[in-house]
Amino acid sequence: MKEKLRMDLKGYQEYLAEIIKLEKQLNDLRKYKGTDAIYQGDNWHDNPTLYQVESQERSLMFRIKEMKEKALEIEIIEKTANDELIDVGDTVVIDMIFAPDDQEEQTFTLIGGNPDFELDIPQISINSPLGASIYHKKIGDQTSYTVEQRIINIFIKQKSNLKMEENNKYKKMK
Repeated sequence: MKEKLRMDLKGYQEYLAEIIKLEKQLNDLRKYKGTDAIYQGDNWHDNPTLYQVESQERSLMFRIKEMKEKALEIEIIEKTANDELIDVGDTVVIDMIFAPDDQEEQTFTLIGGNPDFELDIPQISINSPLGASIYHKKIGDQTSYTVEQRIINIFIKQKSNLKMEENNKYKKMK
């Protein structure tokens, strides 16, 4: 059984919008293929432009197919009313404990969609190992996750007062 992909409603809508965007790219590519790329050769020689367009077409078709299959497995989650739990949209401060003498403090916002890496406070998807390990945990909880057979321990220190909307506003001002 496939593991469900968890997203909030906004993340789900963005995911569907990405599929529509890729389908438009595919249609535009097919139009180019039928009107321009097919005539790049001279019927006596190979047509590298056409071969490249057909390769891009197959790649887009495969990606769209994969995304549509994943869309069937998406579980839409909603924010709980319990403020004690770490939830989607919360900005969290944690200690990542790699070894007793090797710890690193991290601050990030837990999201239910695709992360935006250009923000001052990084976003972590609820579907990532780190995101899944802290989702619905409480401040003061210890948890862990595994990456490439390495266990990383987490101590949840606090929720930050900075909300995701404020992080987005700051990005736009830059």
